[in-house]
Amino acid sequence: MKKVIEKEIPINSKRILFIGNEKETQAWLKALSEKMGGSFTAVGDGSQALAMIYNDPPDLIVIDVDRDEEKEEELGSLCCEIKKDNIYGHLPIIAMILKEFLGKERIDHWMIDDFVCKPVDFSELLVRIQLIFSRGEKNLDANALTRLPGNNTIIQQIQERIDTKTPFALAYMDIDNFKAFNDRYGFSRGDEVLRMAARLAGNVVFAKKDPNAFVGHIGGDDFVFIVSPDNVASVCEEIIRNFDQIVPIFYDDEDRRQGFIASVNRQGKRMEFPIMSVSIGVAISTHISPLIHYGQITSIATEMKKYAKRFAGSCYRIDRRKHPGQMPMVVRRADS
Repeated sequence: MKKVIEKEIPINSKRILFIGNEKETQAWLKALSEKMGGSFTAVGDGSQALAMIYNDPPDLIVIDVDRDEEKEEELGSLCCEIKKDNIYGHLPIIAMILKEFLGKERIDHWMIDDFVCKPVDFSELLVRIQLIFSRGEKNLDANALTRLPGNNTIIQQIQERIDTKTPFALAYMDIDNFKAFNDRYGFSRGDEVLRMAARLAGNVVFAKKDPNAFVGHIGGDDFVFIVSPDNVASVCEEIIRNFDQIVPIFYDDEDRRQGFIASVNRQGKRMEFPIMSVSIGVAISTHISPLIHYGQITSIATEMKKYAKRFAGSCYRIDRRKHPGQMPMVVRRADS
């Protein structure tokens, strides 16, 4: 095992989640993660795994398929649940299986990305992990910091709903005063805020159990999420409520007490910047006719986000217009 780990590893800072109880593989994956400068976590069952994936998504999931048939079915269902998820379905899965499972028809429905046969040859597992990450670098546009899907996937998700005429609400979420926070506290603490915002949006959207929901990270402090029109107001309100409760902990005591930080704006002028908040602009697909191209609805969501930023504190604004020139309907602040 040691010789395998000492091979050149052309991948860095990857987080691996192992689902199972097999100790030798756990130890090997932990050593591999340390070699890559990443992290490793092991859980024994699917419910623990799902909670971890939604709170802190890994770069790779390795599942040990048990000999027990009931356990096998449970893990197969877990793979499908992960892969069918619109937010974290891009996460790669490698299954460790017995050779006799290869002939079982149900394995075709597991939606795994790769597999190795047990007992595991760690040289082979290493190659398969390297290939998984190599393919991911080429094909996946997920944000490296938050692991949320990026621009290409966001566009595909929006256009797919337009083409299938699925009603949806597109929300554009922006963190107010993030640059001032980053300038004062540095990129490391700023990255923690972005990870928090990503987890928060993902968890709130996921909790709605909306089969057509999606969360993406455009870049920087800009995020998008898609939910059904009926859910969008409650999702926005919950995101705002939770963000406003959590974000003060990222500030030093003095700045938190005074409620602002002193910094320099983009024009070089010294200003006082309030505690960070979120502005969310929402566009509804059924209010746009004919809706043909993703650019139509994204431009409206962007417009509404800019409109929301004109108001102090966290707020959201939903576009209610059905005809050009009609003023946006003002939606109350979540805390009012």
